[in-house]
Amino acid sequence: MPNKLRLAIRWLALGLVGVSSFDNALFHLFSLLLLIAVGASMRWIGSSPLKAALIETKWIHGALAAIWAAMFISNMVNGQSDEAWRTMLQFGLRYWLLFSIFSYLLFTNILTVRLIFAAAITGLAFQFIPFIPAILDMSIFNSRFQGMNRNPNTAGFQAAGLTMLSLYLAFYQKLTRNIRLSLSIILGTLGFIALIASGNRGSWVAVFLSSNIFLLFMLPRHPKSVASILAGAAGFVILVLTKFPQPMARFQKLLDGNSSHRLDVWENALTLWLEKPIFGHGLDLRSAMLENHFIYHEHNVFISVFAALGIVGVIAYSAMLGGILRLGLRYKNYSALLLIAMVLSVGIFAYDFYRSQIFLVHFFILAAVATHYRVLEAD
Repeated sequence: MPNKLRLAIRWLALGLVGVSSFDNALFHLFSLLLLIAVGASMRWIGSSPLKAALIETKWIHGALAAIWAAMFISNMVNGQSDEAWRTMLQFGLRYWLLFSIFSYLLFTNILTVRLIFAAAITGLAFQFIPFIPAILDMSIFNSRFQGMNRNPNTAGFQAAGLTMLSLYLAFYQKLTRNIRLSLSIILGTLGFIALIASGNRGSWVAVFLSSNIFLLFMLPRHPKSVASILAGAAGFVILVLTKFPQPMARFQKLLDGNSSHRLDVWENALTLWLEKPIFGHGLDLRSAMLENHFIYHEHNVFISVFAALGIVGVIAYSAMLGGILRLGLRYKNYSALLLIAMVLSVGIFAYDFYRSQIFLVHFFILAAVATHYRVLEAD
């Protein structure tokens, strides 16, 4: 393969990772260009590496095929609208293809986990850099921080990602100590402040659980660093909660178990599943949701599988998650698995499994990293 084409593919893939949290148009542009470039690469290297990458993750692709089949059957049985069929096509042609391409690029070493990590942390950081003045004067805590997408839940999800990646960066031994600690402190503080200010309780819980699991594993080798991080984070949280009423109000709701109608929404979705337990209601679920409640979004990735695709879909979706977990454990890609767990934890409170782009893009790129068998050597 010509070196220029190889570099073009690499930069398009990294660009896609970097813009995945930004405007949809940028994501679609980079996706299209990357698909064309990867297709062009087949002229020189053939399809053998792609086939090998697909074989390596064959059980996951089998599960994705089963999910797609469940979507098709559910849409057919329920006489779904054009919107449902478009959603089905997008799931396969966008996200399944995204997983396949990144698996292929990692398999061929055109991409490395280190480069994906750098692109992800850079893209997420740029989401919050414009709000540094509001952070410095603390006005970011006056109301729920909405970020560049004007959505506090999305801002919280992105801030959770930046916070966790910054935490990994603090212990990343392949950078000199001064560089990694400086970057980690700056970016971690930026993400952590945005996370608290967003008031996104699902992201709070996800980061609390995943960061403590990660730090628990780091404790034997880096006890002083872990103690410093925990003490600094706890002190800052206490300071914010005692000085600013908006984050404290959100935290109090978390302690009180206030679900902001989520329990009602979940009950509604599960009631719909009980009406059609085998194949579900199909991918155009919003009209069915609105029959019993004023919120049309499932706000839970797992419940959305039940309501949309029924037991058949749940089995296929569970097989996909099981395949990712099995390969991730086999290849000791624990950090990627922990990030997937964090993404799914946020998804329990905020997203569906088939339509939310920001959730699906991050999930499938992380799935490609977690199931990459040469991750230790490549990185």
